[in-house]
Amino acid sequence: MMKKFLVFLFIPVALFTGCKTRQADDGKPIVTVTILPLRYFAEQLAGDHFRINVLVPPGVSHHNYDPTPRQLQELEKSKVLFVNGHLGFEQGWIPKMRSNYRNLVIIDLSAGINLISVEGGEGGHSIENEQAIESGGHSHEGIDPHYWMSVTEARKLAATMAGGLIQADPACRQMVENNLKKLTVRLDSLGAAMSMQFKNLSHRSFLIFHPALTYLARDYNMVQHSMELGGKEPTASHFKDLVDLASAEKINTVFIQKEYDQENAQTLARETGARIVTIDPMSPDWFTEMEQLAGKIVGMDGR
Repeated sequence: MMKKFLVFLFIPVALFTGCKTRQADDGKPIVTVTILPLRYFAEQLAGDHFRINVLVPPGVSHHNYDPTPRQLQELEKSKVLFVNGHLGFEQGWIPKMRSNYRNLVIIDLSAGINLISVEGGEGGHSIENEQAIESGGHSHEGIDPHYWMSVTEARKLAATMAGGLIQADPACRQMVENNLKKLTVRLDSLGAAMSMQFKNLSHRSFLIFHPALTYLARDYNMVQHSMELGGKEPTASHFKDLVDLASAEKINTVFIQKEYDQENAQTLARETGARIVTIDPMSPDWFTEMEQLAGKIVGMDGR
């Protein structure tokens, strides 16, 4: 269904070989991002002219990540580093990177994002307990970092990333600006398709193990209930509350990220009669993941 609305397909092409940044061994300049979803946006904006380096590899939690020596070597070669701005490992490492790599441009992609503050930090349990705040690009305890899971906020982070690439190498301005226009069209098409798909949903509440869909829930008037509390597994009392909540709100879906232990989600599904649906917010193929996620949300009405 979504395909009908996506009339623009974008394959980034780097046409301007005049861009000059620090070179990798293969001759391509290096851009570094902290997490895999940001790689998608970097590839769309930078094209094949750049090599994209990702700090947190697939299957590794960003909550307690430490860069490897080899990754730090790649970072040293990079012209620009794009950070989420509110991930735990970034808070410890970014000051060190600023000190050790003085020529490295570090861009906080949360600048300009309509950030959400959650009770108990990233493990806040419900969108109803969250308060949107305007970001000045600084780190605040209790900020939900998953803003890339919102098409609205992704549009902003893409514009910030484009500005960072241009700041790092002004010779690439025309290429980056052209790619940003094409990417923006694609994001707008995706956002319009999702709005149409979700417009008449009768089931608008869902359970999720780790609260990664806070921004998406805000965008489309949904309610996210997290099994985690303050980043920890649910207590017995919280688990019972979720079972009662699922019954009261007729919740039929439990979302879980593939990198998390599914035991608690499976137990909750058995107690509530809900189905378990696996999602991948850390996918490097952000666009495809968002398309598939939309279909899974629409599937809540098919239960």
